[in-house]
Amino acid sequence: MRSVIILALAAGPLAAQSDSLMQRAQVAYSASDWKAAAEAYATLAQRTPNQPMPHFRLGVSLINLKRAAEARAHIQKAESLGTPVIQAAYRLAQVEAAAGNKDAAFAQLARSTGAGLTVANFTPDTDPLLVSLKGDARFQELLTAMDRNARPCMYDPHASEFDFWLGDWDVRPRNNPTASPSRNTITKIHDGCVVLESYVSGGYTGQSFNIRDPSVGRWNQTWVDKAGGLHVYYGEARDGNMYYDGEMPDPNAPATKRIRARLTFFRIAADTIRQFSESTRDDGKTWFVNYDLLYTRRH
Repeated sequence: MRSVIILALAAGPLAAQSDSLMQRAQVAYSASDWKAAAEAYATLAQRTPNQPMPHFRLGVSLINLKRAAEARAHIQKAESLGTPVIQAAYRLAQVEAAAGNKDAAFAQLARSTGAGLTVANFTPDTDPLLVSLKGDARFQELLTAMDRNARPCMYDPHASEFDFWLGDWDVRPRNNPTASPSRNTITKIHDGCVVLESYVSGGYTGQSFNIRDPSVGRWNQTWVDKAGGLHVYYGEARDGNMYYDGEMPDPNAPATKRIRARLTFFRIAADTIRQFSESTRDDGKTWFVNYDLLYTRRH
């Protein structure tokens, strides 16, 4: 019992010292006081050799003190202990660039972008530690890879499969082309990932959100409206058209029952689209038409 008490008494001051040192290290690191940060994190790395953060921050501090060669082992140690590849590989690229090893630097940057590096993490185009790489053609490839990570839909050709629907449209029943039109405005949002529909017909309004899910390779549409309606579809672009299959409220009992539905967008011409909706109550044996609409582009 006596030895336990002695250990407890000893641990208190040691823990307090460690907490105080960590606080000083964090303050110095945040203030870019690299000399003080390096000294503090060097001590912390010795005290807690299996913790990644002191090694990583010591490495970053040494890089900024132009002691990149010393930083290498600490960054590698931090990565082996769990520091994310995005961060570790980028810092190792700085180390290699400082040593004049361009190929090795670009290899580390490729590891970082492969793990998801974006401009939200680092900005290599303004990084003075990577200035020696900017004249290399691979540097622009790096920036493109980072942008692709940040805005994947801008680079995915599948994400543009529904672009034929984009625009401002007059919408009428196909069998009544002289009717007063409804208006449907289709835009791209969220860096090209989502096709947003905004529909107005008299006092009725609704919107749909359309996105291709790359994890399953299919499109999804979710429609909501002011009447509380919810339609959910899944489908694919094929032969220049969009084919959806899903479910919607039963028009005969919208508050209590849902039925299977199909929704197809036919690209008739650059300025003309047909939207055709069908439903079934007998699992596809028979189908009835919900609506058949013709879009003409507004000018």
